[in-house]
Amino acid sequence: MSGSEDDSCSSSEDEEVAVDEEKVLELENKIIANPYDYATHLELLNFLDKSGDVDRCREVRERMSGLFPLTPEIWLNWIKQERLFLPLDPSRVRDTLRNLYSRAVKDYSSIRLWCQYCSDVVSVLEYSEERVRDIFEQALSDIGLHVTKGGELWDQYRQYEDTLLQTIKEKLDQEDGPDRTFLQELHTKQWGRVDNLFQRQLAVPLTGLEYVFTEYKAWLGADADIPVALQNRYETALKKRETVLPYEEALEHTAAPHEEEYFHYIELERKQGDPARVICLMERAITDNPLNSDRWVDYLQYLDQVLKVKSVVLSAYARAVRNVPWVVRVWTQYMLAQQRYQLHFSHIEETLEEALKNGFQDSASYLSLWKCYLACHWRQERFRPLKTNGAEAHLDNNPLNVAFERSVNFINQNFGEQGDPTGELTLFMAECEGLREDIGSLRVLMSGLFESKIYKEQSSLWLQYISMELRFGEVAEARRIFQKAVQCSTDSPQTIIQRYLNFESVHGTLETYDNAALKCRRQQKKIDEKLAKDAEKFALQNKKSSENKGKIRHNSKDESRKNKSDQHNKQGNKPAASKKRKISSEPENQKDTKTAKQSSISPEKPKFPKKPTTDSTEIDKSKYPLTIFVSNLSYDATEDHLNDTFKSVGSIVDIRLVKSVNNKSRGFGYIEFHTRDEVMSALELDRIPVLGRPCYVSECKEKTAESKPEFKYSTSMESHKLFVNNLPYTTTESELRAMFGKFSDIKTLRMVTTKSGKFKGFAYVEYSDSDSAKRAILELNDTMVGDRKMSVAISNPPGKSASQKHSDASLMPEKAEEGTKRKVKMNFMIPRAISKPKSKQTDNVKVDNKAAASQVDNKNSVPAQSGNSSGEVPKQMLSNSEFSKLFYK
Repeated sequence: MSGSEDDSCSSSEDEEVAVDEEKVLELENKIIANPYDYATHLELLNFLDKSGDVDRCREVRERMSGLFPLTPEIWLNWIKQERLFLPLDPSRVRDTLRNLYSRAVKDYSSIRLWCQYCSDVVSVLEYSEERVRDIFEQALSDIGLHVTKGGELWDQYRQYEDTLLQTIKEKLDQEDGPDRTFLQELHTKQWGRVDNLFQRQLAVPLTGLEYVFTEYKAWLGADADIPVALQNRYETALKKRETVLPYEEALEHTAAPHEEEYFHYIELERKQGDPARVICLMERAITDNPLNSDRWVDYLQYLDQVLKVKSVVLSAYARAVRNVPWVVRVWTQYMLAQQRYQLHFSHIEETLEEALKNGFQDSASYLSLWKCYLACHWRQERFRPLKTNGAEAHLDNNPLNVAFERSVNFINQNFGEQGDPTGELTLFMAECEGLREDIGSLRVLMSGLFESKIYKEQSSLWLQYISMELRFGEVAEARRIFQKAVQCSTDSPQTIIQRYLNFESVHGTLETYDNAALKCRRQQKKIDEKLAKDAEKFALQNKKSSENKGKIRHNSKDESRKNKSDQHNKQGNKPAASKKRKISSEPENQKDTKTAKQSSISPEKPKFPKKPTTDSTEIDKSKYPLTIFVSNLSYDATEDHLNDTFKSVGSIVDIRLVKSVNNKSRGFGYIEFHTRDEVMSALELDRIPVLGRPCYVSECKEKTAESKPEFKYSTSMESHKLFVNNLPYTTTESELRAMFGKFSDIKTLRMVTTKSGKFKGFAYVEYSDSDSAKRAILELNDTMVGDRKMSVAISNPPGKSASQKHSDASLMPEKAEEGTKRKVKMNFMIPRAISKPKSKQTDNVKVDNKAAASQVDNKNSVPAQSGNSSGEVPKQMLSNSEFSKLFYK
């Protein structure tokens, strides 16, 4: 009996192990199919971790580390598992822990990870004193400015140095021999280290700084005085801490990833101008949300423009391409940074190969990669020409030419000709050949490009080719290309024709100009004929489409009538009652009886009251001065969202969100405050984002017939305000502040958006003085932002001219005079082509209605010649059909 029980137990254990192995095998197969499936990696790791399989957990973590940056939690769990083997093999485990810690702190800046690392540095890893100090300094540099948690690192560092000081002091007290002098010097030096750490910590805005100050005074002794400079730094740190504590509290009381809270916090630190604090805060933001590509791009741009430290910049880029590998801009900027800091070109090649493995979805991303790589190659060749036996390398074997051939083949194989629709790669290479003064290679490239139909039809490509030829003074070749372009280009033939004629006016003779004009007229005639055919074909298609729709509609009506007829016949083949009302010969009492019977058989349907179509929310007029009107809200916005947005202004009395009969928000509402000052503060939050849409904030006023919407911004020229145009739609406010904030403090920055919150590509930047605006124009106008050339100018909105206002007014119907029945004249329906202006005399004459009517009645009795002494025949009245034909002229 017991044997059978043992067998059953062992068999059940085997089945459980088999089920576990099946699960592991299933997850491993998923990873093989998609090695970049982070969720499956994590699921497998957690599954093996619960089973206690340390060796396989180590393998999974190593594999994940090669593909992704690991979170601080994964690193700490890994280190914790490895520490268990420390008593068994101390030397090997210490080496393993040193390796893990050095790799872990490179992925993310985590206060927990650094505290654990520093603790093990002192107690487990057996580093030298100098190495321990280096690690502590690295920790302070990375995360020591953390306001609420950085003090823990400072305390650990001081305790380590103070322990060494106490050890030296004990030895000094016991030593009376020749080593006492040496120990005294060592004690003085170590005392200085502890004192230096105290002073450094007291200058950093950290929580618990008052306790550190008290501890420092006790450490110095009651008779010692605090240096004045240290006292000033300490008080400055306390003031700074009070400034940033509200931002720290906002981070603490909101859920990750704290995007809005970090944005405002970082903007504050940027204004303060301390790069170390900005970088520490950006690292914290990235650790909380490492997959936010905008945050990475902003961070890298700040490092490139402000810090410019090689080791920090390149390390950040290496981490960025592991966190957001799908952002092609990070890869291209990484290659530029590698060349900027003069790394060997092999590093740039390796970066390109890694980027190509990421599998971007569109050809534009690959084009950006290849263009950046070719540009790096060109700079390498241009400033450091390759030499072969004292002579320049042959162009066929030149690395740039080889890279260009590879880029073109890559795009064509993966996307076809549509992968590079504007021929950017070939144009770049042709420009390089032009700078090499190799016009033969340039012509080979451009001729090959125009063998494709999609490039042959583009006027811009022809014009760029012609510009290259003219740079070499090849007028005859440019003329030949113009003649070919006139025949081939279809996207903008008028541009080619005009440029061709301008070319002959400057470079040609009268004979060549006449020949060009003749060819252009012939080509224009062909274009007009083709356009006419296309228009006729399009009209025919529309006509057939409308006829088909009419047939379908007619057939559907016939079908519905047929169905109703069939249904009626099925019910008894009774003829339908006539719609005309018949006079009944029945007595009144029989009618009443019959009506009563019918009512008893089919009672009338109850009549329900109609639902109101709008919400009847009313505002007490006496509360208008204390109420704001908010609109353009998302339909998902609730009272809680509005409360969170406006609670910083002051005390909110009431929030009334206007809703429909279905209890759904209509996108606007009212917010009442206690004081008028709170209302004025709330008005300054106009266009603040609420659920991704700009919230319009205005005063609550009673609508009258004279009330008109007011435009809140100035429409005149403002010398201290800039109009910034032609920006990429992905531009962020932080990017604009970084660009324009270096000239002076920005008073206001307004990015113009649609009602849905999407950026429209232009913005207004206001300084406190006009000199800052002028400097910004001189430096930033016509600079490239992304793939666009930014325009910067003084804000001077064009006003409406009097002619525009008159033309607008002329399109509106005129109001009739008082006392007439017809309120609106329909003169505005007459086409301008056939309408004649009224004479001043006619405008000033008022005709009596009765007299005009009598004149019309007697029209037929008056001879044609009697009304015109000059012998002119008066115009006849047009019929309705003749008048309608005038609209089609």
